[in-house]
Amino acid sequence: MLRVFLVDDEPPARARMRQLLAEERDVLIVGEADDAIEARDAIAATRPDVVFLDVEMPQVSGTTLARSLPEPRPLVVFATAYDQYALDAFAVEAADYLVKPITRARLTTTLSRLRDRLSLRSDLERELAAASAAQALLVPHLSEMPGYDVAALTLPARGVGGDFLVAQQVADTRVVLALGDVAGKGMPAGLVASTLQARIETIVRHATGGAAEVVAEVNRTLCATSDGARFATLVYLELDPVRHEITVVNAGHPPAFLLEAGSEPVLIESTAPALGLLANARFYERRHSIRPQTTLFAYSDGVTEAINQAGDEFGEATLLAAIAEHSTGSAATLCRNVVDAVRRHASAPAADDITVLALRR
Repeated sequence: MLRVFLVDDEPPARARMRQLLAEERDVLIVGEADDAIEARDAIAATRPDVVFLDVEMPQVSGTTLARSLPEPRPLVVFATAYDQYALDAFAVEAADYLVKPITRARLTTTLSRLRDRLSLRSDLERELAAASAAQALLVPHLSEMPGYDVAALTLPARGVGGDFLVAQQVADTRVVLALGDVAGKGMPAGLVASTLQARIETIVRHATGGAAEVVAEVNRTLCATSDGARFATLVYLELDPVRHEITVVNAGHPPAFLLEAGSEPVLIESTAPALGLLANARFYERRHSIRPQTTLFAYSDGVTEAINQAGDEFGEATLLAAIAEHSTGSAATLCRNVVDAVRRHASAPAADDITVLALRR
């Protein structure tokens, strides 16, 4: 059964679509709405397979609604009197674009395509569920270190995420932490992320050089296998818990924050390109002392780029405020509270993976 939701601010247009769909034995209309704001909540509640959606509507356009639909996203078919919005429609991955008045023959062709896509989606969802479970096993258990508290939290946007974490104790004086973000989403990005995580862990175990050399070797291996088709940003950390020093390499990643009680935050910004772009790229280390009550916080761009209904990003300033609000307590509590703040800010389910990593002395 094809479960359908109709969104159109013109009652005659919805009535015409109801009439056409009534003749299809395997179509069930599970709901209707005359504006995008009402439709967003109703679609989340009814979880249709397909949404037939007008483009021009009061307050919020159909394309804006399509971008904000929650996962698992229904297929979207735009039904409008105007053909000039076609490019905008397909930019939000519309399944089809119907220009009114809609003919029975055209709708029949569209429904046939939708049935085929939903059949393929069922197979893909089973594969995604298996891949997501496998990726969850690869999220590291952050070991306990005397005098330090470490935690991380990741929230994939589409079951399988392109963000990845590394937490590995190599010696008493060398603990490796890393947070990376592979370009793209879904299974392709997730597979690259899992591979990169494993490569970093392997290279770290056998490395004789410093942090910059480790990242350079990871970059060379990615360039050798991706041909520039996939790249990843990375913030790589090596902690010496005896000397209380941390060495950081930031390769194209959003700045990490070093926050010491009573001092202005230190931004550890990128000094090198993302991994996978230039085989001979040079990477540079930065070394910082970790004094008591100091927090190092790293995150993926899904945190600061989360957008609310007004189109405002969460941003670095809001992130710093959220970290400061939870400046006491455990690293795990800090991670949870920051992710909760991002989710409250966003007007829709995450469009990008959200990952945070906190280290406190």
